[in-house]
Amino acid sequence: MIGKLLARRGILSQRQQEIRVREQELLQRLATALERFGSDVAADDLKRFQEAREQLEGLFLLVIAGEFNSGKSSFINALLGARVLPEGVTPTTDRINILRHGPEVSEHLLEAYLLERTHPADVLREINIVDTPGTNAIIRRHEELTRDFVPRSDLVLFVTSADRPFTESERAFLEQIREWGKKIVFIVNKIDILTRPEERDEVLRYVRENAASLVGETPQLFAVSARQALEARGVDGRTLGQADGRTGGGADQSSDELWKQSGFGAVEDYLLNTLDQQERVRLKLLNPLNVGLRLASKYKDATFERLKLLTQDVEAIQNIDQQLALFHQEMLRDFEPRLSRLDVLLGDMERRGMRFFEETIRIGRIKSLMDSEGVKRTFEREVIGETPREIEDEVGRVIDWIVERNLKLWQDISGYIERRQLTRHREGMIGDVGSSFNYNRQALLDSVGRVSREVVGGYNREVESRAIANEIQGTFATTALAQAGAIGLGTLVVTLVSSAAADVTGILLATALAVGGFYVIPRKRRQAKLDFERRIGQLRTHLKDVLTRQVHLELGQSTARINEAIAPYRRFVQTQQQQLNEARGELVAVEDAMLRLRADVEKR
Repeated sequence: MIGKLLARRGILSQRQQEIRVREQELLQRLATALERFGSDVAADDLKRFQEAREQLEGLFLLVIAGEFNSGKSSFINALLGARVLPEGVTPTTDRINILRHGPEVSEHLLEAYLLERTHPADVLREINIVDTPGTNAIIRRHEELTRDFVPRSDLVLFVTSADRPFTESERAFLEQIREWGKKIVFIVNKIDILTRPEERDEVLRYVRENAASLVGETPQLFAVSARQALEARGVDGRTLGQADGRTGGGADQSSDELWKQSGFGAVEDYLLNTLDQQERVRLKLLNPLNVGLRLASKYKDATFERLKLLTQDVEAIQNIDQQLALFHQEMLRDFEPRLSRLDVLLGDMERRGMRFFEETIRIGRIKSLMDSEGVKRTFEREVIGETPREIEDEVGRVIDWIVERNLKLWQDISGYIERRQLTRHREGMIGDVGSSFNYNRQALLDSVGRVSREVVGGYNREVESRAIANEIQGTFATTALAQAGAIGLGTLVVTLVSSAAADVTGILLATALAVGGFYVIPRKRRQAKLDFERRIGQLRTHLKDVLTRQVHLELGQSTARINEAIAPYRRFVQTQQQQLNEARGELVAVEDAMLRLRADVEKR
């Protein structure tokens, strides 16, 4: 591995070795943090991150980028001192060219659009050079390859032409390079076509100002003529490191002058002296850090966007819970007046009963009292009257009210979920992050909405009312009259109330008169009134208890059905919140540690 090789050569200082170990640990932490996103991590991001990590172990990677016809191939040929790459006024680089050191010139196709070339130039012993297709290439795949290769670079030499400096396509491409945190050195090529010094100054100032606004600092800028450098080197065969009088005696003065005019001496000085081993190590350490920081920031922002989206879901669930609580309160509040109407019916019957006993159980009506069936019929006609039917009607209205309110609740929930489904399409994520997250979330919203629609669509008022009526009748029969079976509510009311008349009629009254005389009649009247009052009280209590219990039962069932419908959605939101908070916390911690490490690396 190059890291171990450099360490053995003594190129890596103890401090750099420690930084490198820390960087590897942080990159692994970031890889683990990104695993939390599963399939939501873009494949291109994973690929670039892995390539950046691998590049930490490789030779220094110098990527040459720029528009076609800016002279990138000529620049590289001038750098190598030989025409290794084809040149021309039309796009000549139709693939990525990786130039590595080798004992002889050769080329090997690694994959489609990726060609490896070897050359014995000394500069390639420590640096791999990448020639990319033009950023404005006609073939879209070529431009994609160029954009894809930039994240691997340790340094980007961006070549622009003096006749068309800093075009819009170059600006757009440079913005992408900047996002990856790459160091960019600007090369203004073909400077020889500008014959007047003021023209050169104007172009260089234009490039420098625009580059500074993009990268945020004054850029490293070189003005060169690759053509002149090639001509100068073509005369005496000099290669990188042998120009400017360094060839020994016999150098052609005209070629030296041409070399000086080409401006390549400054580029050489930068690549050989300024960009020395220590600086290359520093840039190589920065490369995966900057790639990692970009991804950490991207997915940290993605988690934040997801959490914001989940906050809306939490609010939606809380809103449903609040609506259920309010529905419960409103039902109980509105139920009280309905109970009072039953009290009015029972109160009227109670008053009629009291009058009946006062008027019927008297000495003057002894003869009529002996006719128990007649007394009973009169009691049912004058006291009970239409009350059982009226009670049944009122209970029916209570049942219909329960059914309608339950249906209205489901309609409200269904409409609310439908509105949530409509707005979800406008809730985008950053880039291509969040596909499975959005899919799962939308699927759960669809599920809740579907259940809600099915409930509303299949809500049969008649069936629901009949079910509640049967429940009320069964409960009332159990509590009010044992073994009542399936008799109607009205019959139960008649049976419960009219039994009060039996105590003052027929054999019971005759027996009482035979034993105790006429003075027993007032006592039996009081007893009958008290018994009737007690039975009315029981009836009132039973009706209230049964109906109240039924209202609570229906409320509980409605709440349970709605909670069951949204349970998967609720669990999804809760688990996603926990996972995203943990993921974002780890990304924030890793990003902070990587920023501190980058500051250490940038110290010289």
